[in-house]
Amino acid sequence: MQLTRRTLIGATAATAVGLAVAGCTKAGSGGANAGAAGEGKAIAANVNDINPLPREELADGGTLRLVVNSFVPNWNVFHQDGNETNTNSIVAALYPSLVQSNAKGELSPNPSYLKRMEIVSESPFTVEAELNEGMKWSDGTPIDYKSIENVFRISSGKEEGYQILTSEGYDKVTKIEPGANERTARITFSEVYPDWTGLLGVMPDALAASPEEFNSGWLDGPKVTAGPFKVGAIDKANKTVTLERDENWFGEKPALQRVLWTSIEDSSAAVTAFKAGQLDSLEASVPAQYTVLKGDIGNTAALRKAAGPNWTHLTLNGEKERPFGDKVLRQAFFRAVPREEVFLTVNAVMPYPKDVKQLNNRLLMTNQEGYKDNSEGRGEYDIEAAKKILADGGYTFDAQGRAVKDGKPVEVTYVYNDGSKANEAILPVVQDSLKKAGITLKVQKVPPSDLFSKYIIPGNYDVSMFRWTGTPYLSSGNAIWRSNGGLNLSRIGTPEIDKLIDQSSVEVDREKRLELLNQTDAQLWDLATVLPLWQTYTFQVQHPDLANYGAFGFETVDWTKVGYKKGSPKAAA
Repeated sequence: MQLTRRTLIGATAATAVGLAVAGCTKAGSGGANAGAAGEGKAIAANVNDINPLPREELADGGTLRLVVNSFVPNWNVFHQDGNETNTNSIVAALYPSLVQSNAKGELSPNPSYLKRMEIVSESPFTVEAELNEGMKWSDGTPIDYKSIENVFRISSGKEEGYQILTSEGYDKVTKIEPGANERTARITFSEVYPDWTGLLGVMPDALAASPEEFNSGWLDGPKVTAGPFKVGAIDKANKTVTLERDENWFGEKPALQRVLWTSIEDSSAAVTAFKAGQLDSLEASVPAQYTVLKGDIGNTAALRKAAGPNWTHLTLNGEKERPFGDKVLRQAFFRAVPREEVFLTVNAVMPYPKDVKQLNNRLLMTNQEGYKDNSEGRGEYDIEAAKKILADGGYTFDAQGRAVKDGKPVEVTYVYNDGSKANEAILPVVQDSLKKAGITLKVQKVPPSDLFSKYIIPGNYDVSMFRWTGTPYLSSGNAIWRSNGGLNLSRIGTPEIDKLIDQSSVEVDREKRLELLNQTDAQLWDLATVLPLWQTYTFQVQHPDLANYGAFGFETVDWTKVGYKKGSPKAAA
């Protein structure tokens, strides 16, 4: 299952941005990153940096110590609370992924699990996926047709009580049945679906057994696994997860002996742990981290960089009863946020290339084929324009300059995760700017593990900043924008956008599909629910001996090949 995932804006390995107060210029006057510290040109979308080494050049053994910025809320990645980058990063070493991607975004069967995947009929559109022989879940049950069927049956949305992430794509399946053997699934669609490989996955019978087991049975840990690693220990008190080689793993033996994940919410603490040799890799996307570690790069540490399909944004809750239920207020908000200043506030000292463009598209990144700026000025910072939008939309202004509607000053609540230095950095900038437009911004800080499950997903917020982590699939974000999409955290859409999504999902001509995506994005600028801030680069600082790990971009991590080069003292740790 390949879907866009959300990431907390925090301060550690799964974060998107960081802290550094800096000056700025008016948005629209040049590149968004005109004041960034980097040099050279923007990184291409098909380039990554993971220190690739063949398996025979890796040592046998060693412990890789990694960090996340919040503890796992639900180990079921098919559940709406499990669609979180921290969770998926850990689970990737424990759970089958049938399809893999290289740095170019080219897709192929993961040879550890999948023998073949192919289109067997154009009319009706039918595909087959054949699993490898002899694979079993950790509970002894076979990984076979039924495991694939579980995914499609539950993700279709037709099974009551299952709190699924989304039915996007699965709702186009008219029939799933066994193929020529018990390891093959034959899947028939109602129409052509170009991104069909992104739907392929497996789910153990134990997880699919009931809505209760699916929704809450895996809160304390995954009960069934089938990856190169297994869970050695989960320590909730110390917020650590230890993964160990699984002796029953049916694939290639992993290079590492174990992987230790630690949840650290404070950016300074994560840096201290790395400097002390307690972490081996850290996404240093926070200036408070990067500036401390910069002196180590090229000596005791290596910097890995990539510009994948990840982006940071401000999402507005458009529910009718909330302040941003009014489109006029949303559109005014878009003009009242100084996006370039926000970027520089958190990234001025980061090694972003100086020629990186302002991100003005939600569906395609600046370095991707087909990218267009569809904003038409609707995200350009202009306080007077914001005030005019409000005045023309029926708002008045009181003696204090506050926008008033129905006799009440306009107030919106910004909810963010505790420990996020990035949010703490931009809040004064956004607050002050909105105040000039007459909008009062209140602030609510919440525990990181509660941000999505208790606030964003239920709709208990007005505005929040986080990151979407993309995939090679052009349809992977459809559920974010569709009116009833499982990932639509703005809780609003339009029939026009839904129609464009339907069209792009089944369009096989790539140029026409890209044009439909841009038409969708243009409509999203008018709807004004998600304000793109910048494409988020990965800056991974790690031990120089660590191979096949780092800034992945589009590439899928292969946990059998992650390890230390031969002769490294880390291999004995």
